[in-house]
Amino acid sequence: METMHARRAFWSAHVQAWRDSGLTQVAYCQQHALRSKALAYWIRRDRQGREADTLTLLPLTVQTPPPAPPGDLLLQHPSG
Repeated sequence: METMHARRAFWSAHVQAWRDSGLTQVAYCQQHALRSKALAYWIRRDRQGREADTLTLLPLTVQTPPPAPPGDLLLQHPSG
């Protein structure tokens, strides 16, 4: 049985090879006997993973608000 690590490595290699090939996804899949929907899935997954790697954390300042009546919540944003 194939492990998830092996599956990721397999598809990661194909995603990179597809990018380097200059072929359409369908043409690449035909040459390598792959399902085009499977390649598209792993391309999306790779893109999402790369986007997650580029997230930036911003500092957040939390201030103690003035006392509010019980049960009320005041949410105020600098832009209004």
